[in-house]
Amino acid sequence: MDTHGLDLPISAGNYEQAFSENFGVVIQYGHIIALVLDEQIHLSVRGLLSHVPQAGWVQVDMGAVRFVCNGANVMSAGINEVSPEVVEGQYVWIREENHHKPLAVGQALLSSKDMLSSEKGKAVKALHYIGDKVWKYGVKD
Repeated sequence: MDTHGLDLPISAGNYEQAFSENFGVVIQYGHIIALVLDEQIHLSVRGLLSHVPQAGWVQVDMGAVRFVCNGANVMSAGINEVSPEVVEGQYVWIREENHHKPLAVGQALLSSKDMLSSEKGKAVKALHYIGDKVWKYGVKD
């Protein structure tokens, strides 16, 4: 399985893997830290909080944050910066502009150049976000 350059300190007994109909997950200390999509491992928002990669991000303005945190797709109009290597179809993480904190994970519908030049339409399909079932997995109320 391709870890796509993830530098995770993986050692025997510290991680579990589980699968659903749509995707697999990697679990550490009772929380989902990564998603397995298309046979590649992608950090979940919880995983991104611990292991923030320097690439593969899409940045949204503060006006878009509440929509992204409610599971909305990322619209081109809300994007103000993109990691330059992002290509259409790539799994990306969405960050907010002030502190660059991860908010969601999605799939790019456009390249970085097209995301920045477009003024309307969807740019990233939402897959996982803060507050969804993946985020809440293992959290005790």
